[in-house]
Amino acid sequence: MIKRTPKTIVNALLDRLIKKRHRRLPVKGNVPSVTLVTSWSKQCGIATYSEFLAQELKKITELYVCEVPSKNALNPLYKTMGYSVGHSNDLVHVQFEYGIFPSLKLGKRTLTAFAALPFYLGLARGDRVVVTTLHEPRKTISAGGRSGFLYTQMLDKLMFSVSDLIIVHTQESKRLMQTLYGVEEAKLRVIAHGSYEQPKFMKKDEAKGKLGLTGKTVLTILGFVTPKKGHDLLIPLLPKIDKNVQLVIAGGPQNAGDAGYLEKLKRMVEQFGCQDRVTFTGYLPDLAPILNATDVAVLPYRTVTDSGVLHLLTAYGVPTVASNLAAFNEIHEQFGCLELFTVGDATDLYYKLQAVLTDGKLQSMLKVKCGDMWRATRWSSIAKQHLEAYQSLLSPDST
Repeated sequence: MIKRTPKTIVNALLDRLIKKRHRRLPVKGNVPSVTLVTSWSKQCGIATYSEFLAQELKKITELYVCEVPSKNALNPLYKTMGYSVGHSNDLVHVQFEYGIFPSLKLGKRTLTAFAALPFYLGLARGDRVVVTTLHEPRKTISAGGRSGFLYTQMLDKLMFSVSDLIIVHTQESKRLMQTLYGVEEAKLRVIAHGSYEQPKFMKKDEAKGKLGLTGKTVLTILGFVTPKKGHDLLIPLLPKIDKNVQLVIAGGPQNAGDAGYLEKLKRMVEQFGCQDRVTFTGYLPDLAPILNATDVAVLPYRTVTDSGVLHLLTAYGVPTVASNLAAFNEIHEQFGCLELFTVGDATDLYYKLQAVLTDGKLQSMLKVKCGDMWRATRWSSIAKQHLEAYQSLLSPDST
C-alpha cells in the first residue's frame, strides 16, 4: 500500500491541474501581445525594473500592464486576476518577488506571498503562455516548521509548473534554480538586469551643490536601507579615511524592521563621532543628482543574487567597491568593472576602498569597464532579449 502524505497529495493535485493546461498560440508573424504583471506603482525595486523594461518593450510588442493590488491575501480578486490574464493576451509575463504579493498571517506564523497561490491557480486555468521572472530566488526553502515547509514547496512548485519559462538575472541564480528547486535547465533563461537607457548626466560640481556636498569626495551606498546591505560594516571605518570623504546613505527603509536598522546606523554614527561625515538622504524620487555627485560607490552586501543598484551605478560610470559575493564576482569576471573585497571583512574593505579613493588610474579603468557593462545591458538590449524569448515560446515549433 502506498502511503499518501500531505506532500504527495498536494503534488498529485498540482500535477493533475498542470497537465490539463494547453496553450493557445497566436498566428505566426504577429507582434506578440504581452500582459506584464508587476507591482508597478509601489516604491520598490520591482516596480522600477518593470517601468524601465516596459518603456522599451512597448516599442517592440503590444504591451499591457496588470498591477498586483495590495488587498487581503484571501481576497478572491487574486484568483480572478490570474484567470483573467490567463485568457487575455498572447503571453503573460509575471515580475515575481515574494514581497509584492500579500502574505497571510495565521497566529504567529506568516505564509509569505500567499496571494500568489490563488493567482497562479487562476493562471493555470488559462491557456496563455506564462513567463515568470524570479528576481531573487530564495537560497533556502523554509517557512517555519513542517507545515510552513510544505506551503513553501507547494507555492514554488505551482509557480514553476505553471510557468513555461523562468527568467533569472545571473548564472548563480540559474544554478540555484537547478540545484535547490530542481527546475530543468530547458525551462530557465538568464537575462541580465537592465541599465539606464539614457542616463541624465550633470556636471559633478553642480550635482554635489544640489545635495549640499560642494567640495566633498562623495562616497555612496545607494538603495533601500536594509541589514543585508552592510552599511554597518563601513561606518566604523570613517575615522580612518580622509576627512574630506563624505559618506552618503542614499535611500530609506521599506518596512518597520528596516526603520529599526536605520536608527541603529544613526546611533553608530554618533558612537564613532562622525555625525558631520555621514548624510542620510531618505528616499530619493530622483536619483540623477546623487549618481552624478558620487565619486566612489560601495556595495558592502552580505547577501545578494542580483543588484539593480549596480546597474544604475555602471550606467553613470561610477567606480564601485563591492563584496565578493557570487553575483558580483560574476559581473567582475565578465566586465571587470568592480573592485572586490572579501564579504564581511572590514579590514579588506578598508584597503580596497582606500585604493580606489586614492588611485586615479584605477578609477579611470573602472569607469571604462562600467561603459562596457552599460552597453551590454542597456534596457533596449534587454528588451530585445525578452522579445526573442517570447517569440521562441510562441512559435508553433515550441509545442
